[in-house]
Amino acid sequence: MRILFPLHGFIGWNGGLDLARLISTALDHPSVAHDVELSFALPQISRSQDAMLAVIRRWRSVKAGARHTDGGSAPGLRKVADEITIGHRVITCHNNGAGILDAADAVDANIIFPTMLPLGKSSRKRIGYLFDFQHRHLPNFFSKRTRSNREKQFAKIADDANGIVVNSHTVAQDVTRFLGVPQERILIMPFTPYARTWWFEADPLMTQRQYGIQGQFLLVCNHFWTHKDHATALRAFALLKQSPAHATLELVMTGDPIDYRDLRHYSRLVNLCESLGIAKSTHFLGLIPKRDQLALLRGCSALLQPTLFEGGPGGGSVYEAIGLGVPAIISDIPINREINTGVVQFFRTGDPYDLAKKTAETLDTPPQVPGKGELLTGSEVRLVKLRDAMLRYLQGFLP
Repeated sequence: MRILFPLHGFIGWNGGLDLARLISTALDHPSVAHDVELSFALPQISRSQDAMLAVIRRWRSVKAGARHTDGGSAPGLRKVADEITIGHRVITCHNNGAGILDAADAVDANIIFPTMLPLGKSSRKRIGYLFDFQHRHLPNFFSKRTRSNREKQFAKIADDANGIVVNSHTVAQDVTRFLGVPQERILIMPFTPYARTWWFEADPLMTQRQYGIQGQFLLVCNHFWTHKDHATALRAFALLKQSPAHATLELVMTGDPIDYRDLRHYSRLVNLCESLGIAKSTHFLGLIPKRDQLALLRGCSALLQPTLFEGGPGGGSVYEAIGLGVPAIISDIPINREINTGVVQFFRTGDPYDLAKKTAETLDTPPQVPGKGELLTGSEVRLVKLRDAMLRYLQGFLP
């Protein structure tokens, strides 16, 4: 089976590249039962587009009150994409559906999977990817124009594709409800927390020192987007700090400080942190290298995930936390309730008192973290399950 994976859309944000890494890792998994040839299509961006994107990002960083970094820039994202595609054939093409079809012709792909763009007229089979319907469920977080554009784009993808792939049962239900796509045409990727050998290479203690973190700490790995609800985590942390047992506890937050929908959201969180009296114990790290983020995850006492909405259970940080055996305290939104493994506690969404209570329970009775070998073995089992689910589904579209 010759699969073309277009990175168009996925390369636009770190979470998309994390998903691309998961999918490609599963498809690359060794197997004598399947013969898979995976290639990538990489959208070409001109120097003028690069320069324009850089100016926009710097302006947004200033508006957000955040230090500018290369992590979320176009060159930074392409560097991550290059790491994901190592060892595979990569076709550079136009940043549109026609470009993807040209790349598919170049590698003679049996199927294009997954695509975030409608491709237009072609006999090549294609599976569209729809991330979530947040604009339907939380419309106040989006402008009328953005909601309309998402509706049109999603409808085009559903109409153009032979099938649809999603990250959760919750999104699959929405695809049927809002777009009329039958459930049998939808691939729901199994929840796949995983770990790889290189995730264990960086030393957690050295990484903590590098970022000025001392002693026990909690971690939030979310972009600073409105729906991620960092404010609840900050308020819960302030409550925890009132206990003598947790007086020296620190809170570390990683992620892109720019929310294009509300550029001042990040600075309001910084101000909230100061008003709660926890600024000296809180670290706003912004986007940091993936290896550093994973090292901090391995060193933290617990991951906090206060999110109001996700397209996959828990979001990418929970996939990684469970893969590494790290306890996670997670908001109880329906999609997060699909999580079926790991050391997980659910708290009432938006309730800092319940989050503080559940976090204290984890801190006071910390679970035993499995060893590297056990974590990697469990990871392999889940990756094989994901690989087999994807290949069975894709095979159904081929002669």
